[in-house]
Amino acid sequence: MNVSEIRADYKYYLNKIKSDIREILGGGEMRRKELIDKVVLRSGLTKEQLADRSASGAMSLYRSIVGTALVKMEKYGDVAISSSGMVTLIKAPALIVKEAELAPYLIDHLKTRAYTKDELIKLAVAYFGADKTETDADEKAIAKLTSRLLPELTKRGKLRYIGGRYSIGSDSIVIKKPGSVYEEFIAYLNSKGGEFFENYSALLLDSFYKCAGMSVAACHVIGGSDDGGIDVMLKVSDWLGFSDKVLVQCKQKSSSFVTLKEVKEFVGAFYVEKGTRGIFMTTSRFHKDAAAVISSLPNIVAIDGAKLFDIAQNCGCGVRKENDACYVDYSFFGMQGPV
Repeated sequence: MNVSEIRADYKYYLNKIKSDIREILGGGEMRRKELIDKVVLRSGLTKEQLADRSASGAMSLYRSIVGTALVKMEKYGDVAISSSGMVTLIKAPALIVKEAELAPYLIDHLKTRAYTKDELIKLAVAYFGADKTETDADEKAIAKLTSRLLPELTKRGKLRYIGGRYSIGSDSIVIKKPGSVYEEFIAYLNSKGGEFFENYSALLLDSFYKCAGMSVAACHVIGGSDDGGIDVMLKVSDWLGFSDKVLVQCKQKSSSFVTLKEVKEFVGAFYVEKGTRGIFMTTSRFHKDAAAVISSLPNIVAIDGAKLFDIAQNCGCGVRKENDACYVDYSFFGMQGPV
């Protein structure tokens, strides 16, 4: 293992180091320097490399990555570092998911299509973040609760069980929007890629603000590899003269949630670019922790696939409503139909 190999596999070594830090700390604490020394000893560097303390050596590079790992772990609440340099591992508390939270989630998810029990358990585990905790106890707890709830909800008429799959029952909440049209709309956006979604989001928000009676002085797509975490920027003002710099992040996702990490990165970029309003838009949904962070911020909002569909329908941007029925308006996208 040399300097070039470490640089090439930087992410691998960063994750390895984080794992080593958790293992070394266990339930105790340790001085920062001592911890770094112990982590370096696990690096796999040779005796000659460990003895080389030059700035360009492999040992110096590895120590710097350990320092970076500690900074990141402290930032995300994995460790605490005192002013005296003591590092303590922060163990996440056991995840508690109540029936009152899980039952509505299961019913809501089954509005789109039928799922097997195992599929629903997997979705619930990801949504509530049980797959991110330190042990599998949280996953087992959700699996057990889901396995108990599904037959109960079926017995009460909320769900039905046919051919090994659960779906919405006759006594469930009526779906307010036509599921097939919603699915068709989201599937179309997902099929067109990230750049298309960024441009569509800009057009949709421009229409939204104008429909709300506001003036749009600027609306630019900034997306790309150098976007700095901001995909769209708008400058809007109301009739009183108050103006806002609206910064937008767009995430086109077909099967996964927007993560807490993605939200934190956007929040950081939002404040760096000095926005006054922030919008995180996705064709998917937000992880529970990600949604909680956005909800705690007074000037940033989350727009998931369902809300995106509602805005598109209200503004006539790709979804049209006629005689209480709605459909995907492919002519809005300059097309005759799905491709």
